[in-house]
Amino acid sequence: MVGVIAGIDSTKITIFGHGIAIPERFELSPGISLNPAIPPLDISKAADGSRRFSDYAAALQGDEIASFVLEIEDTAGGEELAAKGWNALWLFHLLSVACRTPCLSLYAVCDGSQPAYSAANRTPFVSPLSEIHLATTEQLAWAREHLASFDSLTKVPEFSSAMKCFGNAHYLPDHDIRIMLLWAGIEGLLSVDAELSRRLALYAAILMDGTPDEKAAYFEEVKRAYSIRSQAVHGAKAKPDKLETGYRLASRILIGLLARCVEIGRVPSPAELDRLAVGAVIK
Repeated sequence: MVGVIAGIDSTKITIFGHGIAIPERFELSPGISLNPAIPPLDISKAADGSRRFSDYAAALQGDEIASFVLEIEDTAGGEELAAKGWNALWLFHLLSVACRTPCLSLYAVCDGSQPAYSAANRTPFVSPLSEIHLATTEQLAWAREHLASFDSLTKVPEFSSAMKCFGNAHYLPDHDIRIMLLWAGIEGLLSVDAELSRRLALYAAILMDGTPDEKAAYFEEVKRAYSIRSQAVHGAKAKPDKLETGYRLASRILIGLLARCVEIGRVPSPAELDRLAVGAVIK
């Protein structure tokens, strides 16, 4: 169970995250900031402040792998602060898009006379990512600039579903299963039937920004990546290194498409992409 708790006298929720490192304190929006300084875990307070063992376990594991924190402050406290903290969980997806890398929430702590600890991730034990991405100031500024656009797109089923596919894929143990989930996100975002690989590659190339030569190269890359996806879905044997390559390609394609949708503020329909195929420029 995922939950974000705030007491009546609480004014701040700290959500611990993994996947990116923050160069310096950065305000995403009023009352919501990223902080590179990770508060040490007080084990006794965590034990006393956890409603369930899973909350306590999340804090113990999160303390070992946290790479930054997201701080939510609101003097109203109580339900208003808890709601703001719950909504802030989507910001880890925004940071994934901005930095083009997985960014995971771990556990949350609220201040007050009775600090409360809660799991902020549905996965009981999060496997650490192989690399921690150092976020640049430009990437964080992009997240702040596009926060409103991202927030509106989370209410669009095609976008929110694709975003969840990206966010959940990195928890899975096997690369072939990761590939399937990532491509489900790509196909759903572009509203393309699973086997229409050429149309999917075409739609992706149209949506992405760049010169005609860059779009042509991207078109071919998507088709190559899709062939690995097809092998994974249909049970064909593929070498582990090829599956890992396919996973990384699919991950890069999906997060790039999500970022492009955030930049233009919408998810283009198949009809619009068909019209653009004749040479118009998306704006």
